[in-house]
Amino acid sequence: MSPYEKLKVLSVTGGIPRYLELINPSLGAEDNIRELLFSRNSVLLDEFKLIFSDTFGERSAIYRKIIASLLKGPASLNDILERTQRTKTGDYSDYLNDLVTAGFLARDYTWRLKTEEISKLSRYRLKDNFLRFYLRYVTPNRPAIEKGFFEGRSLTSLPGWESLLALQFENLVLNNVSTVIKKLGVLMPDVVFANPFFQRKTRLQAGCQIDLAIQTRFDSVHACEIKFSKSAIKPGVVGEMRQKLEKLQLPRKFSVRPVLIHVNGVHSEVVRSQFFSQIVDFGELLTA
Repeated sequence: MSPYEKLKVLSVTGGIPRYLELINPSLGAEDNIRELLFSRNSVLLDEFKLIFSDTFGERSAIYRKIIASLLKGPASLNDILERTQRTKTGDYSDYLNDLVTAGFLARDYTWRLKTEEISKLSRYRLKDNFLRFYLRYVTPNRPAIEKGFFEGRSLTSLPGWESLLALQFENLVLNNVSTVIKKLGVLMPDVVFANPFFQRKTRLQAGCQIDLAIQTRFDSVHACEIKFSKSAIKPGVVGEMRQKLEKLQLPRKFSVRPVLIHVNGVHSEVVRSQFFSQIVDFGELLTA
């Protein structure tokens, strides 16, 4: 498979060995996904129900509601409470911690660049790519799947297919940060923090979000833009990243190195601009 084909498979399976063992290498990514999840006799059609009933028992409905609130991207605790129409209680915090411990969610904390202190600000992220894909596409289409509607049909007709792959791709990168750090040539002992970074909008600063920020002990920050496209990344990414960095409140004497992480190539103008200190082809990591 090409790196892009591998990305699509990993975006759905999350790289779980048991699921990867079911992949037929003679078929393309979409054909494999259709066989695994969109056919009447699909092996993984009931996987979500089994995972949750085995792990959480009678309380599985509560956990499922929390996960559903994160399908479209990371969210703060207050956002999750609002989306699930709940109030903040000790039990609810325990539910979130259970999902983090089980590996379904990740809690990404931001930090203060100047003092290197972890902030109280955090966002929860649906870490498990399989669960996101299942709840986004399999659950609502279950009746059609059982009638054989998708057999022989392209999955690209599913609404929001590319936007979902963008979320899944970002997750893959964040779940493999140590590999990215190595690719950038940064030594792990030199890393102070490596996480999604965000600063809250106040009177004195603009709101800002960096997909992945890697701060080193040498007062430098690798600001990584994780960009997915089924074709080469267009030149507009330079302007988008420049705006983000203008809002970033960097301490004095700090340097910032913009990094672009992609999977399907970049437009020649992006390279010629020399704006990014490094352009990382995540596809190369998929061929290792």
